[in-house]
Amino acid sequence: IMKIIFIGNRINVLKELLKYIEYKVEVFCLKDSFLEANIKNITKDYTLFTIREKTQLIEKIIGKSFDILISNGCPFIFPVHRIKSKLLINVHPTYLPYLRGKTPLNGVYYNNMKFIGSTMHYMSDIVDSGNIIYQKKIKLTDDLDLGLIYFLSFYLEGLVFKKGFELLKKNNFDYQGTEVNISSGSVFNRTKNINEIDFHKMDTDEIIKRIKSFGVKSQGVKIKNKSKGLKISRIYEAITINNSTLKKIYKHQKPGKIVHKYDGKILIKTIDGLIKIIDFR
Repeated sequence: IMKIIFIGNRINVLKELLKYIEYKVEVFCLKDSFLEANIKNITKDYTLFTIREKTQLIEKIIGKSFDILISNGCPFIFPVHRIKSKLLINVHPTYLPYLRGKTPLNGVYYNNMKFIGSTMHYMSDIVDSGNIIYQKKIKLTDDLDLGLIYFLSFYLEGLVFKKGFELLKKNNFDYQGTEVNISSGSVFNRTKNINEIDFHKMDTDEIIKRIKSFGVKSQGVKIKNKSKGLKISRIYEAITINNSTLKKIYKHQKPGKIVHKYDGKILIKTIDGLIKIIDFR
């Protein structure tokens, strides 16, 4: 019986994997993750781990007898060079080589991407750069926000894994895959202060781009150099005001000033226009 180790924090890939009852699957689930909150719906047999247990867990897995390791949202990097005799596979929530990295989905809007996707690939010592087994992308449409991008990207992970695993089976798990040209792609990770906006230095497009890039309740953007009276700690959703009359009325107001409030929404002056803040705290 083929032995497979799954390690991660997301559910769609694991759901597809557990449909293969002919394999023995050992599951390592990140504590306090979306996977932990939902895992009992698909299996009762799993081991919880924390990020602080990284070193011990890596050594434990290296010491195990297994054929394939599947990573999907594992919060640390595996030492691939130490496990070369096994198939090491990662399922990543973007269309590689674009948006490689630990927190790539914030980069969809931040890097002005035109598509989203998911990729099943072999692990290598360079993160998110191993040969591609299978991938899929879909067009980014105007009706999507960051929350829906998370949902769709993780949904695509399940589809990509299903197709990719069938491809591996068809080739008796001896499939080279397609080489990735990382020089043509991009890397994105949330870094310090990247989720800040400054009404006194950034134009409207930059402000809206950052708000969209971090527009979920667990993230949001912070305001740097707040104007007096601007008592907002986080912004989650905002749009550009394009109405010429509104822009003319408030043309001479200072950037960062609240110029109008109504129905729980706020108009704020920017360097070159106005934005409407829809969701904030």
